[in-house]
Parts: sequence; structure tokens; C-alpha cells
Amino acid sequence: MGHFVNKILKDIIIRRKVLEGIRVDYRPGWDCHGLPIELKVLHNLASSKTPMDIRKKARTYAKQAIADQKEVFRSWGVMADWDNDCYYTYDPSYIKNQLIQFYQLFKKGLIYRDLKPVYWSPSSKTALAEAELEYNPNHKSRALTVRLEVSNGLAIWGPGPVYLLIWTTTPWTLPSNQAVAFNQNFNYVVTTIEGLEGKYILAKSLLESLKSKLQSNIEVITEFSGSHLVGITYKHPFSAEELPLIAAEYVTPDVGTGLVHTAPAHGHDDFILAKKHNLIVKCCVDENGNYTREAGCDLSSMDVLGGGANKVIDLLKRDIVHSETVVHSYPYDWRTKCPVIVRASKQWFIDTSRIKDRAIELAKNILVYPNRNMGGLISQVEKRPYWCISRQRVWGVPIPVIYDKNDVPIINKELLNCYLSQVDNKGPDFWWSSKLEEMIPEVISEQLNIDMKSSRKGQDILDIWFDSGLSWSYNLEDKVADLYLEGIDQFTGWFQSSLLTSVALADRSPYKTLFVHGFAVDEEGRKMSKSIGNVVDPQVIIRGGEDRKKEPALGLDILRFV
Repeated sequence: MGHFVNKILKDIIIRRKVLEGIRVDYRPGWDCHGLPIELKVLHNLASSKTPMDIRKKARTYAKQAIADQKEVFRSWGVMADWDNDCYYTYDPSYIKNQLIQFYQLFKKGLIYRDLKPVYWSPSSKTALAEAELEYNPNHKSRALTVRLEVSNGLAIWGPGPVYLLIWTTTPWTLPSNQAVAFNQNFNYVVTTIEGLEGKYILAKSLLESLKSKLQSNIEVITEFSGSHLVGITYKHPFSAEELPLIAAEYVTPDVGTGLVHTAPAHGHDDFILAKKHNLIVKCCVDENGNYTREAGCDLSSMDVLGGGANKVIDLLKRDIVHSETVVHSYPYDWRTKCPVIVRASKQWFIDTSRIKDRAIELAKNILVYPNRNMGGLISQVEKRPYWCISRQRVWGVPIPVIYDKNDVPIINKELLNCYLSQVDNKGPDFWWSSKLEEMIPEVISEQLNIDMKSSRKGQDILDIWFDSGLSWSYNLEDKVADLYLEGIDQFTGWFQSSLLTSVALADRSPYKTLFVHGFAVDEEGRKMSKSIGNVVDPQVIIRGGEDRKKEPALGLDILRFV
């Protein structure tokens, strides 16, 4: 039903403009790549699952889906040149344009590779964009209040062991701990807790919250300014390594203990803090969501969201002051419906910090209908920290990069021309079907001094939002579209990726106006979803269902003019 709402809204506008005597250029397009198709194909592949097998099946699936959808759109009376004036992101010409634009962005210094924490889906084994997440408001996490032993500065608080109290909803990240963050503007207290040995430090403002949790008597020994925590160190919960306390403004007084466990490999704020203070970014989690050997032999190969997290809790048992189950909003993979994690890995990024201000400036001049959505695009651009454009899958456009023996990327115009020639001669599968020496002629490798024996092709593909977001550069040439019309979810998707790439490459918005529609909902106001089973098929309304008495054929007009 969502497709129907979208297509009919577009058709109404197009027909109105034609009746007004305006020449309309409406070019329907299909985003043909991405995880949803690849997962469907993998589910149906019995044995061989090589990249070429997956790509061949995915292309066949996409072609059939396009043909089926075209037939449906025609039956709805949507006016377009369905045979000659559509675009498809798997077309060789579209892919060539995308490779060229990637290189242009790289040449401008707007694309770079780095080790950063990204949303990672263990179930899909790839990085995900914000637009590929769904938040489950009823996710349950095991939250721990854990004590970490202070290793210096003890003289300030007298004899006996002194502990920092940290609170976390992600106990599985504790093996990657590299610091504890505090706020210099807070007042902290040293306390004793009934039934526990030693002394405990936490923010004064959260003392009553801790008392309520523990249901124990807590006595305050002394109070001090957060600035006194500068220079204090503590012992890592597993290795006993000495680690620092670091001041951070993002530490809040409303939840936890006012002391924040910091794992740079598993948090965006943590990572920024680590970069600022030259901390190690230690990632002990692999692409499957399992601990690596670096986490220790007790945890190696265990699932961080399952048995691994339980093992961490077991190993920390003597240092757990309190354990609770919290229900909160948590990101899930939009396709597999499984929880994701934040995990540091080497990825390719667009430096949105360099184009964000200009994008916001241009967005202020874009008309948005209904006008209640005026701030939607700007707020999403403002919130975006950086844009990860690499994915660890095979059904998509290859990131056109080779690496030398030291894992240093090799990108230049001569190699780009080789890749474009390969698309012409062998098609979009060339990156997987050809060996490196077949892709790059010997004369070019010698000219560029590339050691072909020790170099390798990259294995990543481009994010589908980068894929679709460049449609303006393929379709519009030097023009600007009068209208982009899609659902409200595209503020984090196509609307945003189109704006950011257009600003980066052409210093302009690709569209003058946005028309934003909502989701199709059922009688209870819930978004229609196959997983819920509340989807209404417009074809059943138009042509009737299997039981014509219960589902009679009502014809197209009942939907277009109701």
C-alpha cells in the first residue's frame, strides 16, 4: 500500500502539470542493490555461495522484481514512459558514473578510510547506516554497577581499597575499556556501602539513586570537586592494567553514577574522547559479533550479545555491586530484525563535517510540504557525525580501491580509467570475475610502480544510500529537480544522501521542493508491515482476492478517488 500511496501522489502532480501545459520530465528509478535482495538470494542458494553466484542470482531477482512492479504500476494508471525512460542502479552506465563520482569526492579530500566505531550487524556481517536501523523500544539489557579499583591518589581518601563505581548497559564492552570519564563540573563523594569492603566514589547527584537500587545504608565520608579526579588512575577490570580518568562534558548527572566506562571501539563519544587523549582503540570483537583472542582465552569466540556477555558477568562477579534489567530503545538491523552493536572497523567515510554547514544553508531555501516537516531535513543533517559508505557485502557497486602490502589504498585517475574500461568490456561483475592483473594492464602497473603480486583488491561495496543518492548526477546533468517526493523516512535516506552528495560535488541542492508523505497505517494506526501481518494489498482491492465474496474486485477508481 505504501508504493500505491507514493505512485498515485506523484501521478496526480504530474497529470496536473501536464494539464497546465508544462513539459514534465518524470524518470522512475529502481534501487537494485543492497542487503534485502542479497539476503533473499542467500536464503535460496542451496550450496555454492560465491560472490559471482550471489551477484548472478541477485541480478535475476532484481530484474524480475522490476518487471513485476512495472506491470503493477501500469495497472494503476501511473503515467510514465515505462519502456524507455527509467533508470536502474545496476546499469553499467549508472555504475560507471558512480565510480567517477567516488573518485571526484576522493580527489576533493571528502572521502577517506579510517578505523572508527560504526553500527555493525552481526546477523548481516556488515556496517549499517542510521537509515538501516530500526529502534526497538522494548529491548531488554542487563545493566551493571561495577566497581573498578583506584590504583593511585589513595592518600587523598585515607587507607583501604578505593573503588570507582561505573554503570553500563553494555557489559560486553568492558573487556575493551580504556578509560573512565567524569565531569569536572560535578561534585563527587567518597562513601562506604553497608555490606561491602572499601570506599566508593560516585557523583553526589546520583547518590540517592544508588541508595534506592541497593536498599543499603550508604555513608558519605567526604565530598570533592570533579577536578580532583584529574591524574587519578584505576585498574582495568580484567587485565589490571593502569588506565586514566578523563574529563568529558558528555557525562550527565541524571543516570548511572557520574563515572562513565569508556570503550573507544564501541562508542562514538568514547572514540572522540580517545582520539583527543591519544588512547588506544582496542576492538576485541570480530565481524560475527564474537570475542577475539585479544579479549582473553575465557571469552574468545563467544557471542558478545549472548554467552559472551554472560561470561563477562560471571568473571566480574566479585566486582558487581548491582545488577538490573532495563527496558530501553535499542538499534536493530532493519532486515534481519536482530540487535546491532557498535564496533570499530576500518571503513570508508564521507567527511560530512566539511559539507554539513553548506548543506544546512542550502536546505533552508528548500520548500517542504507539508510545512510541518520543514525542519526534518535540517535536523537530520545537523545530527549526522560522519557517513560510513562501505559495506561488507557483494551485491552492489565495488569501492574502486586496491591496497598494497601495507594495506595502504591506491587510488588514481589511471586506475579509474582501467575500471571504467572493465565495466564496458566485462560488465559490472568485473571486480569479482577478473583477477587484479587482468583488470590493470602491465604498462599501467609499471607506470604507477604497483607491485601486483603483493597488492590486493578491496572487498567492500558502496552503501546503497550513496548508490541512490547519486541519482541526480546521472539523471539531471546540470539541472535541478523541481520536486522529490517520498515518505518521511527518507529524511535519513534518499533526501539526505542526495543533498550531501550534491553539495559535495556541485555545491547546490539537487531539488527545489520536497513533498513528504506518511506511512500507510491500519485501523489501529500502526504502520503496515509484513512482519505484523497487517498489510493491505492494493491489487487485491482492485482485482479481488481468492474469495470474491469476502474480497470483491472494486476497481482502480475506489483507491484513486476515495
